[in-house]
Parts: sequence; C-alpha cells; structure tokens
Amino acid sequence: MGKKPRINSFIYTYGKFGKGFREILDTENKFLYSHGRYPTKIVAEDLPEDYIKIHSRTLWYMTGFLKTSGVVDIQYKMAKLNHLFKDDYVFISYKEKLKVEEDRFGFIDYVNYDACFCGPDILDIAHAVEKYSHLDISHIRKGMKEKVRWLKKNEPDFYETCFHGNDKEFLKKIDSKR
Repeated sequence: MGKKPRINSFIYTYGKFGKGFREILDTENKFLYSHGRYPTKIVAEDLPEDYIKIHSRTLWYMTGFLKTSGVVDIQYKMAKLNHLFKDDYVFISYKEKLKVEEDRFGFIDYVNYDACFCGPDILDIAHAVEKYSHLDISHIRKGMKEKVRWLKKNEPDFYETCFHGNDKEFLKKIDSKR
C-alpha cells in the first residue's frame, strides 16, 4: 500500500492555467493541480469529503475541488444583472474575517479573500461551508433570496425562464441544510 498524498491546498483542478489569456492545459490528466498551477500526484478520490466539485469562470471553466472546511469567513455579492448567480460571487477567507475597502474609483469590494467563485455552484459552496466549517450562512441565504426578488421585479422575462412563475422550490433549496 502506497503513501497517502498530502492534501494541503484549498483548491485543486483538473488541468492547469496556461500562460496565455484563458489558456488551460492538461485537462485530461487524472492527477490534479494545486491552485491550478502545481502538478500533484493527487487524484479526485484522494480528497476528503469536505472538498466539493465546482465549475466556475474564475477557474477558467476548469473543473475543480474546493475545500469547504476551515473557512473563517464567507460573503456573497449580488450582481444586478439578468442572470441567476452567473455574475454573483462568494468570497472565502481561510485566515481572517473578510474586509471591505473602497478602491480609488469608488468601488467597494472584499480585499483579503483567499478564494472567489461565481456561477451556479455558489449555493452548493455556501451549503458545504455551513456543514464543514460550521458557519452561519443566513446572510448568504438572505442575499440569494434578494437576488430572486430582484429578478422577479427587474427582469421578469428571465425570472419566468428560470422559475416558470414558481420560485418556491428554489427558495426551499436555498433554505435547506445539506
């Protein structure tokens, strides 16, 4: 029986970032890359259950695995656009509470995050962080519900495409504990 690999990164990916813009390489390799950069001898089956499978534009659409235990803080930022979570973000810190700062252009954002993800997996990320890091995610649930209300009011056609007039099941999914 071989030595167990050391699992010490909070993100592993199938494939690695290339040098070109949005270039990804080696996506068929069974071995994962730490932070999308460093080759490992780790395969997906080596990861503990607190690593969840994700797919995000922030990983250049590579499939990855995010560690959801050991999270100190998680925050959600809604984008007021006609998409459901595509351009919304969750910010994660494994070291300290997240801080908000205003940049020189007047934009307010989180500055000390370790990981940031957008897209439909953010609900699964939030639920897994709640389960494995034992954090209260009620503020994230509230923000996601606000997004659904905002869509209904401001983008009724897109809302109808998503929910066909009935968002109750989705709202239950937001409230569920996994």
